Amino acid sequence: MSKIIEEKTGKRIRSPIGVILGHVDSGKTSLLDKVRGTAVQAREAAGITQHVGASFFPSETILEVCGSLLKDSKIKLNIPGVLIIDTPGHAAFMNLRKRGASVADIAILVVDVTRGFQAQTYESLDILRARKTPFIIAANKIDRISAWKSNPNATFHETYSKQIAKASADMDNRIYDIMGELSELRMEGDRYDKVKDFQKTVAIVPTSAKTGEGIPDLFLVLSGLTQQFMMEKLEYSEGPGVGTILEVKDEEGLGTTIDVILYDGVIRKKDQIVIGGREKPVLLKIRALLEPKELDEMRDPKDKFKGVDEIYASAGVKIAAQGLDVALSGAPLRVALPGKEEEVFKAVEEELESFRIETKTNGIILKVDTLGSLEAIVDMLKEKNIPIQKADVGAVNKKDVIDAAIVAEKTPEYSAVLCFNVNVLTDAQEEVEINDIKVFSNNVIYNLIDEYERWMLDVQEAIKSESLKDLRMPGKITLLPNLTFRSSKPAVVGIEVLGGIIHPGQMLIREDNKRVGRIRQIQDNQESIREATKGMQIAISIKGPTVGRQIKEGDVLYVDIPEKHAVLFMKKYRDMISNDDAMILEELAVIKRENVSKYWGW
Repeated sequence: MSKIIEEKTGKRIRSPIGVILGHVDSGKTSLLDKVRGTAVQAREAAGITQHVGASFFPSETILEVCGSLLKDSKIKLNIPGVLIIDTPGHAAFMNLRKRGASVADIAILVVDVTRGFQAQTYESLDILRARKTPFIIAANKIDRISAWKSNPNATFHETYSKQIAKASADMDNRIYDIMGELSELRMEGDRYDKVKDFQKTVAIVPTSAKTGEGIPDLFLVLSGLTQQFMMEKLEYSEGPGVGTILEVKDEEGLGTTIDVILYDGVIRKKDQIVIGGREKPVLLKIRALLEPKELDEMRDPKDKFKGVDEIYASAGVKIAAQGLDVALSGAPLRVALPGKEEEVFKAVEEELESFRIETKTNGIILKVDTLGSLEAIVDMLKEKNIPIQKADVGAVNKKDVIDAAIVAEKTPEYSAVLCFNVNVLTDAQEEVEINDIKVFSNNVIYNLIDEYERWMLDVQEAIKSESLKDLRMPGKITLLPNLTFRSSKPAVVGIEVLGGIIHPGQMLIREDNKRVGRIRQIQDNQESIREATKGMQIAISIKGPTVGRQIKEGDVLYVDIPEKHAVLFMKKYRDMISNDDAMILEELAVIKRENVSKYWGW
C-alpha cells in the first residue's frame, strides 16, 4: 500500500474505512463484486454474504471507476484508497467498534429501491445513529424499475437521460419514498446531485449492481465526502498498531485465526499483541501476518493470502498465532511493545469490562454473540428505558435463568432472557421450564427488541388489571404412592389436594422452597378439569421435574404464592379466605423463613 502524505500537515494519511450494510438480499456484495471483478457472491450460499470480508480499493481503481466524473467535479484524490468492509447484513459493522465510537469513517446503506426500507434497514440506521457514523444511501436495483432501459456501467445522469418518462417518473417516486422514510426518522435526504450541504443531508445515489449503472457516482460521493470532511481524522501516527477483531475462525493449515481491521499504526510480524478474550485479555506472539491482494477479498479470495512482514493502517489483515481460540469478535487488538505489555493489557481489560453489565437492578438478562452486538443492543435498550440486570457475551447458562426467576417475583415484566445469535445451554433449558421464564431469541435486533416489548406490555397490562380473582390462590398437595404414570416431560402423577385449590398454570414448590415445575393439566376420571379442591384425588401433569429427582412419591408440594399476593390475602382480603387457606399461607411463610417478615410485608 502506498504511503500518502497530507500536503498541509506533512502527516501520513491512512485510507478511510467504509462499511457496506443493509437488509439481506439488497445487493451489498454484488455492488462490490461489480468493481472487484471477482465472483465472491456466486461462490456463496444463496448469494447472501456468509462471512465477514474486507476489500481495499486503491485510488487508481477509484479513478478508473469514476472516469470523467472526478475530472468534472475537480476533486483531486489525496487518499491512498478506500478499505470497504462487506457485512452479513450489519453484523460486521457492530464489531467495527472502539471505545466510544465506530472504527468506520463512513457507511454505505444499501436499500432495495423496489422494496424500500425493511427490518434490517431500520436496524442499521439505529446502529449508525448510535455510533454517529456518516452514511450515504445506495438506492440499488434501479434496473428492476418498470420500463427501465439499462445502460451498463453508465453514470446515473447518462442512464437517467435516456429513460422514457414513465421509467424516470417511477424512479423519482421511489427516491421520494426513501426521502419520506428518512423524514419519518427525523433525517433529511435527497438525491446526491441535488444535495447542497452534505453534512446535513443524506445523499441518495441510485445504483444497479447488476448493470453497473450509478456505481461511478457512488464512488465519487464516497471518496469526495471522506476527503472533504475527514482528512484530520485520517491522520495517524506510525506507532503501535490498534485494531478490532472482526471474526474468529479456523483455517486449514493455520489453525485458529482472526480477521482484523487495523485502523491506526503498524503491526509487524515479530510483534506481540494483546487481544480481548472471552474471559480476559491475552498476550500473544504473532506467528504470521496475511493479507489479501488488492481488489481481492478476505472471505473468499481468488488467490491465496500473501504473507507480509508489516501492515499499515487502514487495512484488513488475517493473523495466525497460538492461543487465538479464546479471541472474541468485536474485541480490541493492540500491539504491545517490549516493556509496555502490562500497560496495554490493562487498557484492553478496561475496555472489555466497560461493555459487560452486571447490577442488582431488576431488569432483563441479555446474552449475545460478540462485543459489537452487546454494545449495539445495550444502547438500543437504554434508549427505550428497558432496565438491564446483566448483559454479556456467551450462551445462556443456568445462573442467567435463576437471576431472571428472582426478578419475576417483583417485576415480572422484566423476567425475560434476550438471546442474540446464542444458544441456551441444556441445564439452563431445564431451569427455563421449571421457572417458566420467557426466552426471546432472534437474529435481527429490531425484531428481538420488538417481540420483548410487546410481551412486556401484555404483562404490564395484566398486572394493572389485578384484582382478587387474579390473585394466585394457595394450594397444598401430596404425591400418592404407586401412582406415577409418567416420570418426566411432563411428569404425570396421582395426587391428593390437602388444602386450598389448584389450577393449571400454577407453580409448585417443595417444603425446602425449591421450585419443581408448573401444573399443565388436571384430570379427574380421565377428563380434564379447570380446578381441584381439598379432598380430591386426581391426576396432574407437571412441566419441568422428573419423578425420582426433583420430586418423589409422598412429597408435599405447595402452590408458590408471590409475596404481593400473600400480603393482599392476609391484610386486605383476610375475611374472604378460609382458615384452611390462611393456614397454608402461614406454612408458606415458614418455608420462606429466611425472610418471613418481608414475605408478609411487616
